[in-house]
Amino acid sequence: MYAKLLRGIAMWQRLATSFQRIRAVEAWRQARLCLERMLANQIDRALFKCQSCGQCLLFQTAFICPLTCTRELRNGPCRGSNPHHCFIKPTRACTWHLIYARAERQGAMERLLEVNAPRAAPVNRSKASVDTPHAQRCQHGYGPRLLDRLINPGRYYTEWEEYHNRQRALPWWRGDSRYHPPEYSEPASQLEDRLRSGKFAISVEVAPPMEPTGVRIARLAEQLEGHVDTFNFTDNPRGVARMGGLACAIHSSANGIEPVLQIQTRYRDRYNLESEVVGAHLAGVHNILCMCDDTGRLGPGPPPMPGPADLDTVQALWMLRRLRDEGVNVDGLQVEHRPRYFLGAVVSPCATLPRYAALITQKKINAGAQFLQTLPIFDLSRFCDWMEALDKRDLLGKAYLIVAVEPPKNANHLRFLASEVPGVVVPSGLHARMAYSRDPYEEGIQIALEIIAGLKGLRWVHGLHIHAPGREEVALRLVRESGLRDFTPQVESESGNGRDKAGSDPVLQLATNGLPTRF
Repeated sequence: MYAKLLRGIAMWQRLATSFQRIRAVEAWRQARLCLERMLANQIDRALFKCQSCGQCLLFQTAFICPLTCTRELRNGPCRGSNPHHCFIKPTRACTWHLIYARAERQGAMERLLEVNAPRAAPVNRSKASVDTPHAQRCQHGYGPRLLDRLINPGRYYTEWEEYHNRQRALPWWRGDSRYHPPEYSEPASQLEDRLRSGKFAISVEVAPPMEPTGVRIARLAEQLEGHVDTFNFTDNPRGVARMGGLACAIHSSANGIEPVLQIQTRYRDRYNLESEVVGAHLAGVHNILCMCDDTGRLGPGPPPMPGPADLDTVQALWMLRRLRDEGVNVDGLQVEHRPRYFLGAVVSPCATLPRYAALITQKKINAGAQFLQTLPIFDLSRFCDWMEALDKRDLLGKAYLIVAVEPPKNANHLRFLASEVPGVVVPSGLHARMAYSRDPYEEGIQIALEIIAGLKGLRWVHGLHIHAPGREEVALRLVRESGLRDFTPQVESESGNGRDKAGSDPVLQLATNGLPTRF
């Protein structure tokens, strides 16, 4: 009996020892995994400046983290992107220009066309469950393996691609890089109907009043009726609080001028933006222009705290297109009644290199832009370079092109546009011309008329946007003296989004007025 008791005690001692060994081995394994994760996180932050967002795009963005962009944009640069510096922080380079340059060297430009989803949550480095890509391999068993970077580069990039595909598989978003023509036949608005029929469209930028009165809008509608087609209402431009664009749009419709409602992504999350556009549909406003905000740095100040950076222009277009054409809202839920609207986007032809600007434009068209409104154009030569880059990507005619023209008031105004408004490029000759003019205001009008004359000689220009906020009455003179009301553009009138595919020979016909021929 005593011997059995001793054998039992010995057995339990052996079991306890084995359990302690197992616990020691498990503790060692956990410690090793923790060390590997910490090392991988540090390496990723050193190599890629990884922000641990949990929705990695490094494989798509040439292994430069897009969240290092000053505005943390995930689908391309802001309209002030240029080869020299960041528009917001001039002491540093533009992240997206670096991404495009490296992707071009790697032959991976087409990867950048995919429409990426907005982030599910703000970046939070202190959250231990959000690991960098290489740390995911240690924690969850998938993702790129650091050792393969040295011993097997081919497998390493295959692992990156598999990891990227896993990260972007979001059923509520379903982003891709394909072109999506609108899935409706009848025009959603009078503006779309005019553009489809091959007629030239004229739009005027109208700054909403700061006071709760619509007298000025009604007066402008009376003055410009029969000369312009739409009023384009800004959305708190240059960081100045004004009447809401939707209220102005409703008042404009009541006074006989069809409105275009600008929607900026500043201080709007995905739910606010979608609800505002659905409300605009109910109010009879069917032209929506999506745009990136102007950073608020142009306001008189003091600047507000940064708002939610939830959506960029591409994401807003994709979200609104799916709601209209697929009946799917931002949460991926089906809606019974789909809204109808004509979607547009603002483009910046002259700020960055033409081939990069064309890629950004293609992404907006693929996401759902049916018409493109440019920033004010002062350099027709660079504008033609951009048109040539669009032609190489087979984009001319896939979206209606409305070109903005702004008559400068004086030399100081022209300098302000060139230095402070993102995406506006002014040739040096125009600065000298305005500086030495005896009548700068009249000189600005003549500059605008000359640019309009050059644009009338271009093919695939479907309309003109007169950008003179606060001086909207000047539009009447520009329209009359340039003969725009009776002008027939050099475009093909087809149903749908201009054309389902660009024509085989979209040659730009330039008027013989001294402008450089690019084709």
